[in-house]
Amino acid sequence: MSEKVKGIVIRSNDRKEKDKNILLFSLEKGKVWATLKGVRGSGAKMKLAQNLFCFGEFVFEDGKAGKIVTGFDVIESFHEISEDIEKYFEATAVLEILNALEFSSETEVAKTFVLTLKTLKAICFDNNKHLYVLDKFLIELFKLNGFPLYSDKCSVCGSENFERVFIDYATGEIECMACRGFVSEEIPKTAFLALKFLSNTDFDRLNTLKLAENSELVLLKILVKNFESRFDRNLRLIGILS
Repeated sequence: MSEKVKGIVIRSNDRKEKDKNILLFSLEKGKVWATLKGVRGSGAKMKLAQNLFCFGEFVFEDGKAGKIVTGFDVIESFHEISEDIEKYFEATAVLEILNALEFSSETEVAKTFVLTLKTLKAICFDNNKHLYVLDKFLIELFKLNGFPLYSDKCSVCGSENFERVFIDYATGEIECMACRGFVSEEIPKTAFLALKFLSNTDFDRLNTLKLAENSELVLLKILVKNFESRFDRNLRLIGILS
């Protein structure tokens, strides 16, 4: 019996002489491994389906060694991402984050899928400064999972007037200096402002922002550390943090 899903290729590796295994992040089933038969051969009909970032409609059937892709229609290839090194590293970081996630409900999968599409479109087609979209993706991911990071108030005392801002990685919350915990870390003012602006700006308006120089990278390191604490998964982000 065949199944049809809308999915994004988030990982791939070679299998046998001409086959390819792909990991799809799908709207209907979350993450699913499937095999593309003969796709690395000359004249293969579904060559596009093996590419990272490719978004399309996939049809597969159960085979002896797992699911086999029997049909594919591209919706958006996002091929421009692979033509720009900064876009490529930023987009592969998004895929690495998706690979690290585990989902507990269909609703969570659907919301993350929509967020991923918005993110890839913003990286691919909008004239955004490098890392703005990746920061925004992580900020929205925290919101989606029920622990929004940005707040203009101390999470402990509720004060709105604090000169120095801290993040408690045990709770993933913003604190003032008086309330900071043992594992809290100070957030530089420029990075906190970047967090504020990115939190309050839609994806299609990110290209209007002009953050303080290097604040997006400083903020990314904070967001990654918070991700690793929240999800108990390490991130490498090759080409960005390593």
